[in-house]
Parts: sequence; structure tokens; C-alpha cells
Amino acid sequence: MKKFFSFLFENLLQFIYFIAFESALYFGLQYLLFDQTFTQDTKDPTIVPRWVSVVYFILLYLAVIIGAMLVLNNFVPRKYKHHITRWFWFALALILPFLVLLVNS
Repeated sequence: MKKFFSFLFENLLQFIYFIAFESALYFGLQYLLFDQTFTQDTKDPTIVPRWVSVVYFILLYLAVIIGAMLVLNNFVPRKYKHHITRWFWFALALILPFLVLLVNS
């Protein structure tokens, strides 16, 4: 029973760290890329008015996620490396809802 509660506590702690990292990354990139006033230079309609910022968001998000995974793989013991891979795939899956939020805002 003690092992079960230890497992739950570790997963809960990992989830809290993951949510904190992802929210800090999302709001930081949103502040850097999307908080400027937007003026459209041309009259041509576009699907996403700030498509350059969206592309920069995707590239910076991927760079930070991959960099964090590489750094964590160097510091975490071998028996916990599969946890890093799992959270990495969750972070990659989160890029789609983040893009929907950015485009709709």
C-alpha cells in the first residue's frame, strides 16, 4: 500500500510540474509574440492574421520542449527516463489546443 501511495504522489507531483511548465511556456510565448498591437499592412484577407507569430510560436515551443527533454534526460536517473518521454509526447500533443487558443484569440 505504501508503494501505491508513493506512485500516486510521484505522478501527481510530475503532473503539477508539467502543468506549471506548460502554462509558463504558453503564457510566456503568448506575451512575447502576441501582445503587440496588430496592424494589417495589406488589404488581402488571410486565414490567420498573425501567421508569422503563429509560426514563431510553433518553432519556439518545439525548441523549448526538445531542449527541456534533452536537459532532463541528462539529469534524471535511468529508471525515470520513460517518464520524461511520456511527458514529452503529452507536450507535443498540447501544441494543437494551444494553436487553437492562439488563432481564436
